[in-house]
Formats: sequence, structure tokens, C-alpha cells
Amino acid sequence: METSATPPRRTSPLVSRTGEVLSRPVTFQFALDPTAEQRGLFARCAGARRFAVNHHLARVKANLDTRAIERAETGEPVTPSLSWSKFSFINEFNAWKNGKLDDSPEADDGARGLSWRHEIPGDVFESASVDAAQALANWSDSKKGKRRGASVGFPRFAAKGKVVPSFRLRNRSGLGETQAVRFSDATHLRLPVVGAVKVLGPTRQVRRMLEAGRLHIYSATLTERGGRWLVSLTGVAAQFHPARRSTRDRHPAGVGVDRGITSLAVCADTEGTLLAAFEGVRELRNAEARLTCAQKALARTTPGSKGRTKAKSRLNRRHRKVALTRRHLVHQVSSWLVTHCTSLVLEDLNVAGMVKNRSLATSVHDAAMGELSRQIAYKAKWYGVEVTYADRFFASSKTCSGCGEVKSVLSLGTRIYVCASCDLSIDRDLNAAINLARWTPVLRATSST
Repeated sequence: METSATPPRRTSPLVSRTGEVLSRPVTFQFALDPTAEQRGLFARCAGARRFAVNHHLARVKANLDTRAIERAETGEPVTPSLSWSKFSFINEFNAWKNGKLDDSPEADDGARGLSWRHEIPGDVFESASVDAAQALANWSDSKKGKRRGASVGFPRFAAKGKVVPSFRLRNRSGLGETQAVRFSDATHLRLPVVGAVKVLGPTRQVRRMLEAGRLHIYSATLTERGGRWLVSLTGVAAQFHPARRSTRDRHPAGVGVDRGITSLAVCADTEGTLLAAFEGVRELRNAEARLTCAQKALARTTPGSKGRTKAKSRLNRRHRKVALTRRHLVHQVSSWLVTHCTSLVLEDLNVAGMVKNRSLATSVHDAAMGELSRQIAYKAKWYGVEVTYADRFFASSKTCSGCGEVKSVLSLGTRIYVCASCDLSIDRDLNAAINLARWTPVLRATSST
């Protein structure tokens, strides 16, 4: 279970039958076992999503290119700009595919509109329009400096075989109504238009939450990874019971969490007590030999052949096993931290910068330090844990936890911290965790003008 994207805006909050406000974003993921007919429908829906996204991007790109040419020739573009809003995209594509626009496609028999539009759920097209509008908004905000993080370029066109097959179906039903996305029994999930699809794995928790009115599903996203179709049910749930959020039996003192490559997380309190040390994630390193064999087998196949399709599927399954194992381990660590601690202090690591080091790139990716921080952030809100991020330039590893002396140089290969002032000898990661637990924000004085 993990957080999802920001839920859609509502004029009033959703409330369960017991009066609890549903305010906790959640996502539940299950593997599916669709029939051959359903697999074909899923593939067509994923293709329809790609088609709709490319349609919007092509329109916007053509409009921008035309305006750029006009601006270069006359100094002022004549062609009006297109609206990038989600509603504009939805309305335009619906009119275009239904044959109501001048440039709508026309069949040989004179019929206007997409001939196969009725074979695909309408939600697929509308959700694709929303995704295209959001991608363009991200690009526009990045150009204007309104978006945090790395700069975002113009959205890429979705090419078959180069993007993950995926599409989204919305649950248009409200609380108290028959849900369009629901479990018909313990092993079948009913989706709009698609019908009942067999689900693999336990569904008892989600079904109980739905029956009790403590969960409302916004949408179901279907994705094909490694030859298997997965469904992600995104929605909003009620907060945990107060007894589950209670901090009575947790560690009372602040806990510093040092994330690294050798150890995924080392936890210590302000008194220097080691609470837990979790071994680093090395799933990618351990699977390198098998991945290399699978990649060589793929390289020996003929492009476009069935053997290449099978070899690519084998390679994808190996990569997916590595990713799932890594995510499972990170979930275990993050869940332990938020259920055993009252407050946590983490480093504000520049993971994107660390990846640029060619010697550490593979290990940093395998360590999943950014994913661990993300999971701690949202799970802490569920369990009422306070999370503080230490200054990015705080020298937690170079500072002695005994006397406070700061080393000028500390190589990555040095695993034991030895202080020249107080002769303290301590594990490097434990020393950093203790310093993080003791960290307090520095108040910078501002001069008045």
C-alpha cells in the first residue's frame, strides 16, 4: 500500500458511514489473470491511450511551430494559441473522434469519426487527454521556473514498444451508490465496460474497507509489466484508529536515520543507542549475471521475430523481480521506522547528484535511498510520526558524535570513524545517525533594511 497522486478536487470531503472523513490517499496494487479476450481489450485500450496522447501532442507542437514561424517572419503570430486545459483537450478529442470537426477522420463509406471508438471505454480517451494536458503543464511550468526539480522538456510522443502499456478507468460512482470499480467476490474485480477480471492475491483488506465505507476508489490504472497485467486502485481512505497511531509504546527520543549503500538505514537516538541497522539493498548487484545472460540472449535474436518477443519478456521479468524485491525490502524498513519511533531526522540527500558519480551510480540506484525517504514521508503522516530533514550541508558523517570535532576529509571507503581529538572509534554510519538525532535547525538572523 502506498500513496498515490493528488486526488481530484471535491467541493465537500468524503465521509464514511461512521462519520469519519476520508482523507488518507492510498493505492492498492494487484496482479490480474485476464482471459485471452480481456488481454486483447487491454492491449487495444493501451494503444488507444497512446493514440490520444500523441494526437494532443501533435496538435500542440504544430501550433507552436506555426506561431514560431509567424513570429520570426512578421514579429507577431497570427495563428491563435491552443488551450492546454484538461477540459479543452477532452472536449476537442471527443468532438474529433465523433466526427464533429472539420479535420475528423473519414472512412471509405463516408462515415466520419474513429471507426473503432465504440470498442474502447470512453474513460480511456478522457484520461489520456488529462495526462497529455498535465505533461504539457509540467513542461510549461518548468520553462517558467514554477516547477521544482530538474527541468522538464516537451513531452515525448508515445511509441509502441517503447512505453509501458497502460490506461486508466475512473470510478464515477459516489458514496452510497453502486461502485463502477468494485470487487464482485474475493477473486474478481469488476471494471467499467471490461467486466469481472480475476485477481491474484489476497483482497480481504480492501474488500472490508470498501464494505465498511472506509475506502473510496477514484480510479483503476491497468499496466502491463513483464508480461503480466497489474491494476492499481487509487483512492482515499479513513485515518487509522487512534490506538494504531498512538506513540505510547514507541521509542520516546528522537531517532536519526542515516541512509547509505552498505547499510540501507542505521537508526540511533540522541544517547548514542543503536536501535536498528538494516542491510543495504543489493538485488541489482546479485542479479547482474542473470540479467547479462538475458540481455545477450535478446541481442542474438532477430528484430521482429517471436523469439525476440520471448527474450524481451524474459528480460523484463528479471528486471521486475529485482524491482519488486527491492521495493518489498524498502517497505519493511519504512514500516518499522514509523511504527517504532516517535520522531525521525533524515538527511536531505541530493540523490540525483549522487547518481552522476559513475562509480556509485549502480549502487545508489540499487540502494533506493530516494524511495525510502518517500515512503517514510507518507507513512509518517498515517502514524503521526514527526519527520525532520537535516540541512543538506550538515556534515553528519564527518562530525564526531563524542566531542563535536569535524574532519576536513573523510573518504567513502573509511567505514570506522576515528576522532583525533577524543580517540573515539565508532562505525561511520552509527556516528552519522547519532549526529542526525541530535541535529537542530539553525536559525539564521535576517537583517532589516
